[in-house]
Amino acid sequence: MAILSEASLDFAKAHIEKYYDSDFFPKAFEFEALWHHWAQVKQELQSKNISKFLVSLPYNATIMKARGGYRVVHQLEPLEAIAYTAMAFEIGTSIELKRAPVADRVACSYRINIANGSFFDGGSGWNDFKTKSQELANVNEYTAITDISDYYNQIYLHRLQNAIEDSDVAHKSLASDIEDFLLALNNKASQGVPVGPAASIVMAEAVMIDIDAFVSQCGIAHTRYVDDIRMFSDSKEKLSEALEKLTLYLYENHRLTLATEKTKILSSEEFIEKHLHNPYLDDKDELMEELDNISPYGGEDDFNDDFVDYLEDDEPEEDDVGETLVSALEKILEFDYIDLGLARSIIRTARRNGIPDLITPLLDNFPYFAPVAPDLFLYLNEVIDGATVSDIKSGLEIACKLPEANCTLVRYWMEHFISSHPGLLASKKLKNFVMLGQNIDNKARAAITLHDIAWVRTHKAQIYNVGSRARRAIINSARVLPSDERNPWLGLVAQNAALPLERWLATWVKASA
Repeated sequence: MAILSEASLDFAKAHIEKYYDSDFFPKAFEFEALWHHWAQVKQELQSKNISKFLVSLPYNATIMKARGGYRVVHQLEPLEAIAYTAMAFEIGTSIELKRAPVADRVACSYRINIANGSFFDGGSGWNDFKTKSQELANVNEYTAITDISDYYNQIYLHRLQNAIEDSDVAHKSLASDIEDFLLALNNKASQGVPVGPAASIVMAEAVMIDIDAFVSQCGIAHTRYVDDIRMFSDSKEKLSEALEKLTLYLYENHRLTLATEKTKILSSEEFIEKHLHNPYLDDKDELMEELDNISPYGGEDDFNDDFVDYLEDDEPEEDDVGETLVSALEKILEFDYIDLGLARSIIRTARRNGIPDLITPLLDNFPYFAPVAPDLFLYLNEVIDGATVSDIKSGLEIACKLPEANCTLVRYWMEHFISSHPGLLASKKLKNFVMLGQNIDNKARAAITLHDIAWVRTHKAQIYNVGSRARRAIINSARVLPSDERNPWLGLVAQNAALPLERWLATWVKASA
């Protein structure tokens, strides 16, 4: 049984402050209360073994995939998010040392370099994957491409425990505790890591260590990015044999399967033409180069990072930047389906530089951009002001009627954004969209924004009849009450709190209201 170190917890705080707790959800307001009581939070998390943590189920939502369908993403409860991030910190360096050497460019994705609050200070590794693929295709006649079906959701937790222990025998107890922690998050299901937290990338790469080793033992060259595997040989028969062996190995040892529709053996010439250089990819590369010229932060980001105010002195004029970004957005609208990485890069570049030119094209094409809703609403939040609120309001009034607005995560982000701005809540349509939804935390946010004392009074009387997430939202909304009503009630909530988080939250609201 393991106890989290102070260094790991301090890293978790730095990471979440800088990069959010999930790549898909707005940062939970509860973290501010936890930072306010950080010494007590660390004491609580270090007062017991990880195996003794009381683990709550994460909040689950669906987000649209680029080519249709949905995937499930997760937001852990705040204390669990801190603990999970700290666990990944504890094992990260050991996992990295067990992976194929960086110079080999076999395991290209997310090389672990813990610094500056990040697990992956060196970047995502995508360019290494592309370059290595080109090099191997140039010297081999055939290429096999494949990936693992629904990888994150299918990771076998006991194999993860094995991989962590194998990385360092000193992690034996921690590895077992991580397995139990994830089992509790999964409601005892033995497969799957949360989709969204950066810590899950560390876990996913740990599981791939022996898979990389197995492919290498098949006697063929390969390179990999997350679960996207490319193998190269002058013999088509050897590639077919390697795919068959890999299929059996994944099933027998990990209970993983390869995606049939994405598994192919091609001539390397065809692979280069279709997967490395085609009109679509060439257009994408051209657009990425344009974005890189705008800002040193251009390109595909690893996380929903906080707003960056860095601009070089010799960067293009704002009008030129806006025109370039609008042009880039128009180009990707011509693609058959949205390129998630490219769309995010364009939107994030506009957000960092405070360029409002994308408001209209994004909202006019809302169904197309719904799969990148988190970035869309982070961008709108950055550029909304007295000059833009009218255009945003009219665009959202149309968008909220569309079927895409009812996708769980899209609706959550839209409600969260609307509820944060009085100018948007002035619209009856948008206010009703929030207040008639299912998310009480966004309703509470709207009550705070509008200083709606009546809503708070109504709901604080029902606080013990709702779940913990809703209960915390109501506690936070009490900040709009008169002090002689707010403070005694929050004192009573803190005194009767069943969980430390609710006690810390109540005392933080009392102190910060």
